[in-house]
Amino acid sequence: MAARAARIPPCPFPRFYPPCTSFASSFHIHQFPASHLPCSRFQASPLKYFRQGTHRGLSTWGSPTGAVPDVERKATLVERQGATRAIESILKPQSDYARYNMIVGNHGTGKTTLVCHVGHQLDGILYVNISPNSVSDKTFAEEFAKAFHWTPATRFWHDMLLSYWGISAGEVADDRAILVEVFKEFDNQAKVFKKNKGRSPVLVLDNINRLAEANPKLLNILQDMAKDAADDGLFITVFVTSRSASSRLGKVVEIGDMNHDEAIDFLCNKRAISESVAEDIYSLVGGRVGLLVTAVNELDSGQDFAGVRELLLGDARRVLRKGGMEQGGQFREAGIQIANHIFQHGRISWYDFYRISGSTSQGDQLLSLNIFTTAPRSEWVFFDTKPMEITVRALVENASD
Repeated sequence: MAARAARIPPCPFPRFYPPCTSFASSFHIHQFPASHLPCSRFQASPLKYFRQGTHRGLSTWGSPTGAVPDVERKATLVERQGATRAIESILKPQSDYARYNMIVGNHGTGKTTLVCHVGHQLDGILYVNISPNSVSDKTFAEEFAKAFHWTPATRFWHDMLLSYWGISAGEVADDRAILVEVFKEFDNQAKVFKKNKGRSPVLVLDNINRLAEANPKLLNILQDMAKDAADDGLFITVFVTSRSASSRLGKVVEIGDMNHDEAIDFLCNKRAISESVAEDIYSLVGGRVGLLVTAVNELDSGQDFAGVRELLLGDARRVLRKGGMEQGGQFREAGIQIANHIFQHGRISWYDFYRISGSTSQGDQLLSLNIFTTAPRSEWVFFDTKPMEITVRALVENASD
């Protein structure tokens, strides 16, 4: 079934894979190698390892509001009515809604902040943030279970004995078995929620681009799960990512940069910046929400504008250095050619970008360095941020001297 989403630019990853046959088939334990116990007499099937866990999930994410973490610092919240309405429409869908969605936006566009701000005010939403430390099957399952306060109970004395031998109990159960158990419990709680509320709960998976890079098999399973759950009317999944994707999704909603008027209004009316300084800030960072907030916070801390400019451009120079675009770097020649093309034409096509990069893999790598970026479902590549554009322009001019 088609899907709807909130969106950002198309990058080579995350890549979406062909669907599995069913929700259940996505979690066959035999698809992945299991861990082996050092002592065969304690070998047990993964499913027998678990007893019934604690069932506290519905008391939290099924509560009236507040299950989604709110914005920690209100100063970082930039109200954007259009984006807020788009996010609210997919976090609070109609009762007969049967699609899964995506919210996409470059790093710093404020998508996670808006999702948390809107979701915190609604009920029936489970929010899972995929950190760099939760991309394996096991760590993702643990993060997921923690989000709805459910823990699969283990055999206490069995674990104590393993601990005495210096073996972690977590090493016993197959990672995929843990994932199966967590999703079974979430499936059960979703059914209870729908029975009580008359509508499907919403599962928000933030930063799925990390799975695309580190664990694409798990991402594939999650997409199959999202499709099957939507088709069955069980729950609705919302993927949040900093990399856009072409996939089995239908409509995608993008959280992009603010335009000039929005940015100046935010700086002058929300953060009490003079109009002249606001224009200077906009000329430096454009409408990228995260960079606007950083610039204002630095000014509020006593830094002058020259210092703020050096700080942000210094960050961009470090990205270039790490990305191999400085003298002798891996992507210097290709990067300068691509940059010159963008300076001349305002953008570069995917075809020309990959042709100049030398290969698909090198092009993918170059796009992952946060020097260049893409627009959602377009065939064009641009500079990732305004500070990056300014820094690359200086690099290109120096290279031609």
